[in-house]
Amino acid sequence: VYSDLEVAFVISEEEAVFKALSKTVELLQGNTAPISQNYYGCLFHELLAFQLADRRRRCERANQTVKSTDTIDLTNSAISVLNGAELSIDGPENSSLIHMDVDKSFLPIPHPVKAAIFESFARQNIAEAESDVTSSIRQFVKSNYRFPEDNTTEIICADSSLALFNKLVVCCIQEGGTLYFPEGTNGNYVSAAKLLKASISTVPTESGDGFKLAEKSLSKALETAKKPWVYISGPTINPTGLIYTDQEMRSVLSTCRKFGAKVIIDTSFSGLEFNREASCCWDLASSLSDLSGPPLGAFLLGELSPKMLSGALNLGFLVFNQSTLVEPLSSFTGLNKPHGTVKYAIKKLLGMKEEKTGDLMEATAEHVKILEGRSKRLKEVLEKNGWDVLAPSAGISMVAKPSAYLGKSVSIRIPPKDGAAKEDAEQNIKIDDSYIRGAIYGATGLCINSSQWTGIPGYCRFTIAVEDREFEQALECIAKFKGLVS
Repeated sequence: VYSDLEVAFVISEEEAVFKALSKTVELLQGNTAPISQNYYGCLFHELLAFQLADRRRRCERANQTVKSTDTIDLTNSAISVLNGAELSIDGPENSSLIHMDVDKSFLPIPHPVKAAIFESFARQNIAEAESDVTSSIRQFVKSNYRFPEDNTTEIICADSSLALFNKLVVCCIQEGGTLYFPEGTNGNYVSAAKLLKASISTVPTESGDGFKLAEKSLSKALETAKKPWVYISGPTINPTGLIYTDQEMRSVLSTCRKFGAKVIIDTSFSGLEFNREASCCWDLASSLSDLSGPPLGAFLLGELSPKMLSGALNLGFLVFNQSTLVEPLSSFTGLNKPHGTVKYAIKKLLGMKEEKTGDLMEATAEHVKILEGRSKRLKEVLEKNGWDVLAPSAGISMVAKPSAYLGKSVSIRIPPKDGAAKEDAEQNIKIDDSYIRGAIYGATGLCINSSQWTGIPGYCRFTIAVEDREFEQALECIAKFKGLVS
């Protein structure tokens, strides 16, 4: 035990390796929920304090100066993916960076969620049935998406939907298949598939269709495909915030069935539609059963954190009826299972949601109202300052194209590296699709995702579920950036 801990500490204090491992975990497992970080952090702190006398405080510990090549090396392909992936920008603890580049909600946690979390920790001797979320997830999926169920249907839970997505990628690799992403897909998912060395391909989308998958382009992409797997984010699409209607999804599934493709339907970013009545609810049971030919292999992926209005709790789920994949998916190592307290709290909240309990329904409506209002304000500010905006219909993000800035220049300050001059160096940068993120970050401290992350040429992604103060600062940064560009 102690020799393993020693190795862990040596690796974690070697800066280059630590950064690489942090990025790898972020891509393959997703971000750990704050409630889990605090819980296990307290336990680990107590264990160390009990075992080690005269421990040095964190501020007194220094990183090892050994070069990473003398300790451990990463493959060139892994380095390439990690360097190219647009993960959130790190900064010092007192940094004033504004993060509109993360898939998290930082809105205030509603009272019903706080109460469920508190009860999960306060309760003693919780029965297994009280923390079994399987039946609750079945009902949730049935109520919201009408996903077909029978005796072969399986449900697997994990700390995040991204971790489950990566297990599906591994299944695709083992099958010798190719994973197809639409142009306009969450960049973390694409980077994760590349890190796992999956064979991937992109399906073109059009601005006239809102960058949604269309039958014509999907058919053309799958014509010569062997063992294709198609990834779809919906009903709410990340990053555009647009919605696939039931009819649009029916068309996509029909095309996938025609070419024998397996489908990963990712609902992780859904549940916060601005106009619930206008957004047509899905009936996947009808869509899948009405299609002729062999059964369509469909996987329904989801995460309950957005639906529960909480960045504190994370629980990902995967619903599928592919009997050949039940054993491989269930037996994968390295899949973090949710703690019993998390499952207990989630089950309580799912029960409230199914019963349409007043407090939770009101909190949901309030969050949606905040997000809709922010999307309108951000759209106005962006358009006023030279951006072309694709207005969202749901969710926590929107995309926009910096048309007025492409090809122009901006001066930004580059922080000094170790051993360099103490003062920041000023550098004149020409703005293009790939460097708009670095230009805005360097000039204003606002962090967004570029077109490299969104997969849509020219379009950047902004997350709007940030704290009130940060949202106001972000609007100021957008206006400030216009004045800095020549």
